[in-house]
Amino acid sequence: MQTTSISARFDTETLARLDEIAKGLGESRTSIIKKAVANYLDYDFWFREQVAQGLDDLNAGKLVDHEQVKDTIREMGYSVD
Repeated sequence: MQTTSISARFDTETLARLDEIAKGLGESRTSIIKKAVANYLDYDFWFREQVAQGLDDLNAGKLVDHEQVKDTIREMGYSVD
């Protein structure tokens, strides 16, 4: 995979936290930043897909009634009211 360099500015507190994580894992700042960005992007794409699926279900009339939700929560042992 071809890579391209970019630059980013971080405040000193964020850099200190980044360095602490990198040192603890025996990795470079760059490695930690790349993993963090990849994780964020994976989550963001997943979240957007879930929202789209929810909207599709809503538009298709696939709904769960409020009382059903409350009953399910009660079955889990929680008080709902």
